Amino acid sequence: MTEYQEMFLSEAAELFSNAYERALAAEEQDFLDAESIAELFRILHTIKGSSGGVEFGHLSRYAHALENLLARLRDNEIGYKSGMASFMVDSLDVMQEILEWETKGAIDERDFNAKLDYMEAQLSQFGTEQGVQAVKEQTGEEGFMLFDEVDIEKLKGETEVKDEPIAMEENDEKRTAEKIQTASIRVDLEKIDLLLNRVGELVITNAMISRIAEGLPNDTLKEELIERLELLERHIRDLQDAVMSVRMVPLEHIYAKLPKIVRNLAKKLGKQVRFKHSGGGVEIDKIVIEGLNDPLMHILRNAVDHGVESVEEREDKGKDASALITVSAAQENGQIIISVSDDGRGIDVEKVVKKAVEKKLIAREQAEKLSDDDKLNLIFLQGLTTVDRISDISGRGVGMDIVRSNVEKLGGIVRLHSTTGRGTRFSIVLPLTLAILDGLNVTIGENRYILPLSAVVESLQPTEEMIRSSSDGSHKILILRDRFIPIIMMHELFNITTKCTKITDGMLIIVRAGEEWAALFVDSFGAQQQVVVKSLEKNFRHVKGIGGAMVQGDGAVELILDPLGIVNKALERQLNSESYYQ
Repeated sequence: MTEYQEMFLSEAAELFSNAYERALAAEEQDFLDAESIAELFRILHTIKGSSGGVEFGHLSRYAHALENLLARLRDNEIGYKSGMASFMVDSLDVMQEILEWETKGAIDERDFNAKLDYMEAQLSQFGTEQGVQAVKEQTGEEGFMLFDEVDIEKLKGETEVKDEPIAMEENDEKRTAEKIQTASIRVDLEKIDLLLNRVGELVITNAMISRIAEGLPNDTLKEELIERLELLERHIRDLQDAVMSVRMVPLEHIYAKLPKIVRNLAKKLGKQVRFKHSGGGVEIDKIVIEGLNDPLMHILRNAVDHGVESVEEREDKGKDASALITVSAAQENGQIIISVSDDGRGIDVEKVVKKAVEKKLIAREQAEKLSDDDKLNLIFLQGLTTVDRISDISGRGVGMDIVRSNVEKLGGIVRLHSTTGRGTRFSIVLPLTLAILDGLNVTIGENRYILPLSAVVESLQPTEEMIRSSSDGSHKILILRDRFIPIIMMHELFNITTKCTKITDGMLIIVRAGEEWAALFVDSFGAQQQVVVKSLEKNFRHVKGIGGAMVQGDGAVELILDPLGIVNKALERQLNSESYYQ
């Protein structure tokens, strides 16, 4: 693909997402209102013109044919008929398939013409067969030319878009290419990572020079040098932020293909499903968004296959025949929270436990001691499935295990909530970026760590009156403003020897890990600093509760704590009474 075709793909992702949102909402009501018609027309007109400009001619031809229907609706030449909205959704699916062909350079002309003929047959039901025939006469079966000058001017006038390219002369194309080239360039992620690493080295070098400056005997010189180094530190921080902004991409890149996946799967299973999403504009690190793709696919497939009931079953329960699946995203406290929910049958907790015991994934005696939430989370065990028949969609017991492991590799956590007969919600909590963070220095024994500042709520030195024991005496609880917060003794969790073992002698740092709160007991904490994260897994191995490493100004390597992993591991340890290291 050319550079401009790749730039078009980025634009097309958002356009398709917006089009699906309009079309699916209209399909639910079986009606296209004037606002939706105008918006869909604008989107298709943009796709048509832009795709034609980058030589994706087949996509442009198909978009133009579909655009004719909306033009006639907009101009009141025909009225809305039942099924038009569903036809729009189906056509968007076909357009995405054609776009995939275009990107691979593998257009099947016979298949494409069959799709265009099928569209003609469908459009004829709405009284637009003449419009489709005109398109075919102008384009030809093999050609890439779009339309004559009269058509271009007419369409420009109708949409009041004077500056969108539709069919460009050679000089116009050169001018447009020059404009695009000056506006943006493509940069490999490896180059951005290399640049970020170099900035990280600047941070370390600046810290080393600062330590030397602190030891200078000349107070005047020391003061002046420290002042300059503080200015340099601010410049380096600005440079880090600028580099990081290049790595951030909107979730729209994932959202664009979700409606098609859900719709095709629902059709295959004979179910009726509405799909809604929000938060596509939220930006997240490109590495994180790539790792998020598979977990979302697994959750959506399970929602349609296991969660959503058949039409008959839903009607018997008094539910809407069409189920609702929703994906939402929001940024909060330096984290991204993605929720996937359905209003289906929910998860049968007792069935999950029964299957786990049958497959010997957990002992019956241990299962009986679990809380309802812990029983529900057994669904994430490898090899567990609640269905009795394996299909090409699910049933092998690996999907949910992949979801949890992939999310944890990204430094995230998965929360599961389900109510029998009402539905299920998965919440994925992830860091916005894996490359840089603001951290708080904490000390446990003689060891120093970095705690991500985004997870910190507050810190305090507790009094005896603020501390309580759990009902079984297994752990301590902090009572803070009517909130009961479990205390995690960090030296015990990490098997660290320390003289500070009494809670009132140390410090409690309140952290928020996803939807959970915890109080981390440490010896003390120090200054805040911005750090460049080095992957521990790439250079050593994955360690639960540790999110990475960083290099201090004195050359010492310090580990970065993972609050989500710490809370999870503490809960597992209480449940299984197992050693942290395994």
